[in-house]
Amino acid sequence: MDIPKELLSKEFLSLFKTGEDVTAFMKELHTRVYEQMLEAEMENHLGYEKHSNQGDHSDNSRNGRYRKQIQTEMGESVI
Repeated sequence: MDIPKELLSKEFLSLFKTGEDVTAFMKELHTRVYEQMLEAEMENHLGYEKHSNQGDHSDNSRNGRYRKQIQTEMGESVI
């Protein structure tokens, strides 16, 4: 995967002062990517987007969302 150079600008990279800063950022990024992938998987499975009324009064609709703790390569994350 090629990352555009403008995403990794000097200004952005200057936000990281320590190795812990980088680790915390990577863990947060990892968590957000998993959340988006799971949301896309759910939309694909159900056949409609979140907040759509297509699933109302059907046997295959969203019924809430709960926080879950998962174990990843970056350690434990709550999604």
